[in-house]
Amino acid sequence: MIPTPSKVHRVSWLPARLMALALFAVSLSACAPDVPPDRGETVTRNEEALPSGGWQVLMASGGAPIRGITRRSDGVLLGGASSGHGITVWVSRDNGASWSVHGSVVSNPAVEFGDVTMRAIPGTRTVFCAFREFANGQFRVTVTRSDNDGDGWVYDSTVVGPVSRFVGAPFLFQRANGDLQVYYDSELLAEQGGYPGHQWIAMQGRSGLTGPWTAYGVVAVSRDKRAGALSREGMATVVQLGGDRLMAVVEGVEPFATGGARANIINAVQSWDGGRTWDDSLRRTVYQSRIDPASGRRYNAYVPYAIRVGNGPVGVAFCTDEDKAGAPDLSSTPPDQRHCHVGFVSTTTNFETWSSPSPVWTATSRNYTPGLFERAPNDVIVVIDALGGNRVLRR
Repeated sequence: MIPTPSKVHRVSWLPARLMALALFAVSLSACAPDVPPDRGETVTRNEEALPSGGWQVLMASGGAPIRGITRRSDGVLLGGASSGHGITVWVSRDNGASWSVHGSVVSNPAVEFGDVTMRAIPGTRTVFCAFREFANGQFRVTVTRSDNDGDGWVYDSTVVGPVSRFVGAPFLFQRANGDLQVYYDSELLAEQGGYPGHQWIAMQGRSGLTGPWTAYGVVAVSRDKRAGALSREGMATVVQLGGDRLMAVVEGVEPFATGGARANIINAVQSWDGGRTWDDSLRRTVYQSRIDPASGRRYNAYVPYAIRVGNGPVGVAFCTDEDKAGAPDLSSTPPDQRHCHVGFVSTTTNFETWSSPSPVWTATSRNYTPGLFERAPNDVIVVIDALGGNRVLRR
């Protein structure tokens, strides 16, 4: 029996609010050549260059962006976070060590906003902000634009909606040719494809930075196509592996239940043509947690965030409950009730093989939505949503 959406964890459906965050930093050495390999080639990896001292705390608590960070034209870091019925802009003038409020994108007491992501366009003062809206039982994915480095914002466009099926968790990506794309969760696309109750990753794009989101049609990016498999995927992030070769990393659920329940797992899929089509032969499980021997169920791995580190490996931060005593959380458990540490994996000899996990944060068990950003080559920070609690963090 396929669970209904209410029985499967919807990662982007946490009531929006400003939350305290923890900020960490680590330097990661490049483990691949600047030019990514073609099919079948390997990527060299220098194990001695990987960090051994863990993640150093930069900011123990306070406000900061949720997940997505971008760098505007003057070098200041910029990001957004939902405050429920508005979206707050955050800036950092010390390369991510501390953050302050810098106005807002939008505010409306009749609308719930969430899943905020920003993308600054290199060589310009233009910044795009995409987010989910929910009002009157309808969802939509909306894009706003700033032409002055995030100081002021105007409505740009609606990517999809209003619709009654869930759409949300957008991720903005700019191709090497300049095209702007939006990847998002879509129950609508799955239902239209004949799979009600499933959720796929959809992509729509523009030719360049303006105009309708119709240049690519509506692309089904990531879903499990095996007979009888449940495919509920979300929270996509996309990285460029070289030229038109892209990788999308997403949260999913086990396609077939283990021990009577489906756990969250992390998947990846690749495209060779800039996102127009996606190669199922390169679909991989990035990480799935261990099975609890007492219950027979698998622990969860969820809300991943991927970046390319130093033109080398792809690194992914994610939440997991596999250090929890007792049975795993159900994947339908609300995020603020889940037991969670934050882990990290990266690609190894090529872009299809993945390392064992290493810990990022294990001192507390209420965490959510890690976000990665490379401040300088091989110098990465991770922002962790601490779900309202103040954290005193250490190495």
